[in-house]
Amino acid sequence: MTKGAQHLKTFAYILHDIKYLEPVHHEAFLSQAVYPDRHEPSILTTDAWLDRLLIHQYGTSLKARRDHLKYVHGIHRLGPIVIDAHTDFVMFPLTSSQHKNALWLNLNATICFSTPETRSGYETRIHFNDGTFKDVSHDIRFCEKQYEKTLAVLDKMQKIRRHPELYFNIQSKIK
Repeated sequence: MTKGAQHLKTFAYILHDIKYLEPVHHEAFLSQAVYPDRHEPSILTTDAWLDRLLIHQYGTSLKARRDHLKYVHGIHRLGPIVIDAHTDFVMFPLTSSQHKNALWLNLNATICFSTPETRSGYETRIHFNDGTFKDVSHDIRFCEKQYEKTLAVLDKMQKIRRHPELYFNIQSKIK
C-alpha cells in the first residue's frame, strides 16, 4: 500500500470525530486534521483531502457536491459539504482560498461562536463539543451565518430524504 493510500484509509475511517481541517504553514505539510486527541498533518490541501475522501468512500467528488448545492439549495460559494447523509456528517468552510486550502469545520463538533475575552488580534472564538476552542480572525457574524446556512442545508436534506414525495409536491405548488 502506498503512503498516500495508507494516509487516506486512516483518514477516511476515523473522520467522523474530526473537529476541523485547517491549512498550515509548514515546509512539509499543507494542512492538518484536528481531532479531540490528536493532529494529523497532510501533504494535501484541505479541499484535496475532502475530495479524495469523497471519491474513496462515497464515489462522488467535491465538485459534484458543490454542483448539488448550487442546484438544490441555490448556494454558489462557501457552501457546506454533506460528507455522509446517513450520519448527518457535514463540513462547512470559514474561508475561501485560491489555493483550495480552506478552514473546514465539522458541524457536529462545533458548539458556538463567541468573541475572545482578550484582544489578541482574533475576532472570533470557535467552541467545540470536547470543551476546546480555536481563535480565528473571521467576523463572528460571518461564522454564525455559515453555521446557520449549514443547519438549513442539513434540515432541507433530511426532509427531502425522509419525505421526498411530500417535499417536492409542496415545493412545486409554492412556485
